[in-house]
Amino acid sequence: MFTVRAATFAACAGLALIPALAKAQDTPPPAQPAQQAPVSLPPITVSAGRGSALDKLDVSTTLMTREQIQALPETGVDQIVNRIPGVWLPNIPTGQLHPTAQPVNIRGFGTSTTINTLVMVDGVPINDPYFRTINWSTIPKNSVERIEVIRGGGATSLWGNMAMGGVINIITREPNRTGASADASYGSYNTSTAEAAGSYVVNDKVKVGASYNHAQSSGYNLTPAQYQNVNLVPTASKADNLAASVFMTPTDKLKLFAKAYWNQTYEDGLVWTFAHNNWSTYRLLMGAAYQIDEQSSINASAWVASGSFGTINVASGSYTLNNINATNQFVSQIEASPSADQGGSIFYEANVGPLRDVKIGVDGRRTLITDYNSLYASAVANPTAFVTNGEHRFQGVFGQGTYRFTGVPVDITVGLRGDFWQALNASVLTQNSSTLNVVPNTSASSFDPRVGFKFYASDEVTLRGAIYRNFSAPGMNQMYRSFASGTSFTATNPNLQPMTNFGQEVGLDFEWKGFTLSGTYFNNNLNNFIDFVTVCNTNPVCAAPFITTAGLSPAFTTIRQYQNVGNATFQGFELIATWQPFEQLRLMGSFTNTVAYLTSSTNPALVRTGVQLGQVPSYMFTAGVEWRPIENLVLTASMKSFPPYWNDTGHTQLNDGATLIDLGARWSPAKDVDIYASIQNLTNVQFLASGYTLTSFEGSTVSTTSIPQLGMPLTAIAGLRVRF
Repeated sequence: MFTVRAATFAACAGLALIPALAKAQDTPPPAQPAQQAPVSLPPITVSAGRGSALDKLDVSTTLMTREQIQALPETGVDQIVNRIPGVWLPNIPTGQLHPTAQPVNIRGFGTSTTINTLVMVDGVPINDPYFRTINWSTIPKNSVERIEVIRGGGATSLWGNMAMGGVINIITREPNRTGASADASYGSYNTSTAEAAGSYVVNDKVKVGASYNHAQSSGYNLTPAQYQNVNLVPTASKADNLAASVFMTPTDKLKLFAKAYWNQTYEDGLVWTFAHNNWSTYRLLMGAAYQIDEQSSINASAWVASGSFGTINVASGSYTLNNINATNQFVSQIEASPSADQGGSIFYEANVGPLRDVKIGVDGRRTLITDYNSLYASAVANPTAFVTNGEHRFQGVFGQGTYRFTGVPVDITVGLRGDFWQALNASVLTQNSSTLNVVPNTSASSFDPRVGFKFYASDEVTLRGAIYRNFSAPGMNQMYRSFASGTSFTATNPNLQPMTNFGQEVGLDFEWKGFTLSGTYFNNNLNNFIDFVTVCNTNPVCAAPFITTAGLSPAFTTIRQYQNVGNATFQGFELIATWQPFEQLRLMGSFTNTVAYLTSSTNPALVRTGVQLGQVPSYMFTAGVEWRPIENLVLTASMKSFPPYWNDTGHTQLNDGATLIDLGARWSPAKDVDIYASIQNLTNVQFLASGYTLTSFEGSTVSTTSIPQLGMPLTAIAGLRVRF
């Protein structure tokens, strides 16, 4: 660790000295100083580029504005993000998914077993501290000002852990006028939303805002009709969000803000009528930006958050796909997982002569969890109960800057980051046997440089490229969570090692007369890939050491565990195009190809090499159109198409492919009134978002104990929005 720390601090210190040396060596300003634009303060503390404009970065990016977001037919932020080129989310709405089954994936980095894409709201990570999944219900569509996406690991030098696949940052609205608004909608499956929001501009130095949003739905039945019985029901959901913010400008040089969020999410009847989930979140974010002079500033932010996840899961009893009338289901799990999350960052930003976007800073995060998990083998059995505690800490030191050559149309960006991770104070108590396993503390560090370029070949053509190294620590769920069901036991693995990745990408951006085309080829070589594997399959001898350590009975003969299974490659290309032939019409399209596979395996008998990793479709195609035939009418359509894909690396569950079309319309009959409507899955494609489970690798025999799940059917909604 000393070597990494020393290298990191030395490198960042060297980068920090560059602006000072440049200033010291500067001759009197040779050109018009007005051409050097001052740093804009408010956005930089929360933006994905930490102050850098996304279109100036040397990697593939997308920026969605509020106007574009509001025009889209998709009603949930999860489904909006799922239409962004290169981003993959489950094709089941967030309110119908188990909280632990909501990963987010860019370029193959992000499955339900290993999530390596960082999602933030206002610059604060919202990946669950325990499971790393996302509760999209915490982000109402109306609250979003813009969505920023950085694809690939090029942003890791700024954000560190979990940003291997990329960064998705959702910026919420800032109060900008005194007024209020109300919004209500109703649609299919008794789906409704209601929102009230208001803002008040006290004076030119203080602005405040607040909003409340309620959403609920009776949901659709995830189980195909031919397999339903009285206990297999639609999944109902409800979410409440409360937010408040204050923005202050005490002086021309100092800007402050604070934002508070609260969410409560419920799900009832997740597949089985007895199944329930609840998820609560509290978060406070504070930030400041101080402008030192026209070319430099200091930016700081900090957050505190807490929450709790609770679930009641159900065992299927004697139900099978061939015995659908069996109704002897029972509660198999009751779990509660309170968590806490704190973090912050501070960085200095400056432009000095040819050096642009120089950033030097530090950041940190601390997450704590306690997991109370009771598992039941039958309706009358005493539970097997576990109590898990854990704490992870992250510290980062980073520096990044862009050198703009004089007389040569090239920008070179160099970034340096040191990541430091500690896993502390972890233990797993098996209450039945009073067996307490204290997990040894562990730590790791990583020095992660990056370098990239942008070559402005002409007014229309820009070439870019980047190489980078990045780091992702194992999650607490992967290291500490125990789980028992039937004769199967999921064992802890405190010996998991961080994953490291070496990535490269090259791209081209073309812009001409309202037409843009962006193409990117990417290649990533990841070490210590983490996957969820079956270590022992109905093998008492193999299982014995695991169950003895956990204090369980010999009845458990199948062992599953998260393991570092080997090295992997993620490679492919992205094509993204937009065309605006005239002001009222905008067309969009994209194609993404991703090949992801293990190149080596620590245990080839358990995990195969050379086959597509689970939950990574080989390609995605998206298209969209936004048309304004008259001034107050916006018509939109979007489409996403994908092939069948394997849900697991063992290729034992094949999910259906589909082509999904959504339509939307918004009419403004008066200045402050919007009437809107949308249809999702217009052609009502019936597809299995979670397919049949097979008994062997790409086999033909279906396991009758696993129930497939339908993707989102045709859903229509209409609403009214009024501003006062």
